[in-house]
Amino acid sequence: MTFSICARVPSSAHDVGDGAAYAVAVTTDAPAVGAFCPFVSSRGVVATQAFVNVRLGRRGIALLDDLAVEDALSGLLARDDHAENRQLHGVDDDGVFGFTGANTDPYSDHRLYEDAGVTVAGNILTGEATLTAAGETFLESEGRIGERLLDALAAGVEAGGDERGHTSAALLIWAPQTTPYHDLRVDEHETPVAELRRVRAAAVEASDGFSEASKHRIFD
Repeated sequence: MTFSICARVPSSAHDVGDGAAYAVAVTTDAPAVGAFCPFVSSRGVVATQAFVNVRLGRRGIALLDDLAVEDALSGLLARDDHAENRQLHGVDDDGVFGFTGANTDPYSDHRLYEDAGVTVAGNILTGEATLTAAGETFLESEGRIGERLLDALAAGVEAGGDERGHTSAALLIWAPQTTPYHDLRVDEHETPVAELRRVRAAAVEASDGFSEASKHRIFD
């Protein structure tokens, strides 16, 4: 009952320090999706959904210290007795990975944009247009990572999104220079993606007034 986008953003395409940033945005019909779907670290990004298992996200992120994302996530699924009920995707510096179990509720599928370091996945969608719209919107967009991810979610919702509607949304980013607006959630709202955009704009306005020394103290 979720669709999400994971991305690796090179330093040339963001304004938050040297090195790649990893990011994920997600929206769903259920409340508090940010509590169980998105995971990021300095090594990559993972989203676990459908018959969700947060262990796949937590363990998957931890394994990226030693394994490529494809090896880490495929290995976890191989040991999962309920793998065919899962949807799992992610990105690291070496590549991308996507899995949609045969028992996930339709419409369910994923898209891998390997050259761009982007994955999109969803289940219980109105159709494939949601995934296409989210992926292509992100790839064609410019600007700060969070705004691009929100544009992608909004495009997916506009194309149909979750067939039951949308209740919660989340945005989670790891970047060389972390800011408060890299970790935001709307846990229950009639229009969660629009509300998340409003919350992010307020957080950006407040955070951009912090000195670099202040940001370092907050997130050190």
